[in-house]
Amino acid sequence: MNLLSVENFINFSIPLKNMSKVVHILPVGMNKELIIESIKRGGYPIQKVYLVLPSDSSFSGGEEILRNAEEIEKTLSVLVEVEKIYVNVLDVYGSALEILKAIKKEYNEGNEVLINATDSARTLTISCYVAAQISGSRLYIALPKYVEGKEAGVERIVEIPIPPLKKITDDKVDIIKVIESQGGEVESINKLIELIEGKITDQKKYMAQRARMSYHLKGLEEDGIVEMKREGKNVRIRLTELGRAYALMH
Repeated sequence: MNLLSVENFINFSIPLKNMSKVVHILPVGMNKELIIESIKRGGYPIQKVYLVLPSDSSFSGGEEILRNAEEIEKTLSVLVEVEKIYVNVLDVYGSALEILKAIKKEYNEGNEVLINATDSARTLTISCYVAAQISGSRLYIALPKYVEGKEAGVERIVEIPIPPLKKITDDKVDIIKVIESQGGEVESINKLIELIEGKITDQKKYMAQRARMSYHLKGLEEDGIVEMKREGKNVRIRLTELGRAYALMH
């Protein structure tokens, strides 16, 4: 594909200095033509692309996916910046976390992010949805057109509405962030209280804080954000993969 044809199919615009970019997260699958057509038909501005690829080429179709990615990169890199994200396609939350790291980076730079799940593997599509929901990014796909039972281009582009997540209170966000700062787990509720509040010598105040902490942790456990496991007299608290994703975006 030559430069002119690339310009014709990409809604490309050069951001002025200090202006935000529109960044697309693009999982690559087996149908590179559908991916390219989804960008063309989407009509969204685009200045940067992250290609999401399997970290293990032995994954079903992995070698073909990597070849497709090379061709897509050659096509797009003429006009837009291209980076790659490698994920374990079978690990839904692990993949979502890697995508969220890229989104967080772009948000920190003031950029807008769209996720194009047109050619994602099934598990990776779920990862894209999770990442979009946690980050507030927009998610879109191209619906294929069929002629005589065979796929023939793109019927239309659909932006998937993402329902808002349950709001997590500031107190709970503080708990999540502190646990993440300790490598994702804390050895006991007492230790967590100490990390957040410091040493508490007043017994009445300590018991009130422990009751409050237990209440918040129960809610976080019900929401799948933390896991709690009794070890002797203590309860070890660990962030789940979903919890790590929350910690990253907050």
